[in-house]
Amino acid sequence: MANFATLKKLLEKNNYVVSRKQLSEQNFSGQQIKKYLENNMLILLDKGVYGSPDHIEDTFYVTQLRLKKGIISLSSALYLYGLSDRLPDKVELTFPRGYKNSKLKKQVTAHQQNADLYKMGIDTTKTPQGNQVNIYSLDRTMAEILRPQNRVDPEIINKAFKLYLKGPKKNIAKLMYFAKFFKTTKKVKNYVEVLL
Repeated sequence: MANFATLKKLLEKNNYVVSRKQLSEQNFSGQQIKKYLENNMLILLDKGVYGSPDHIEDTFYVTQLRLKKGIISLSSALYLYGLSDRLPDKVELTFPRGYKNSKLKKQVTAHQQNADLYKMGIDTTKTPQGNQVNIYSLDRTMAEILRPQNRVDPEIINKAFKLYLKGPKKNIAKLMYFAKFFKTTKKVKNYVEVLL
């Protein structure tokens, strides 16, 4: 059976947020977890996700711990890449087509993709709190935000393209590659021609 010192180390290692699975892997029993919650040594952040009482809330990380198949996308990705200063009301996640979870609508703005597109361009980045999350690559995000069905605010798109095309991480070849898959090539070319 694990002790409080082990819990502290585990919390420090995981930026003060742990899942039920991580606690179980370290031999913490359900009784121990309940006791730590009662004594305010742990706080419940979401179902099956716990944090240190003095940790800073990280919605992106907690949401992804809870919904592991969700990849941060669209407006949420733009925010994490620093291409938008608008923090979305709900985290935008993309799931494989057919994925079902009754709590999705309350917690996130969910999108679904067929298996090939879902797996394409997955990357990682750090949240403002320093936690690593799965996110679609910058170039994929820029191509995908132009799809009408994603309903990304045109003002957000314009600002994001201006920043992307001025930034050091732009990769026009990759952007055009993803635009082909999302059928946004013409729109991408328009932005590139006007802003570059």
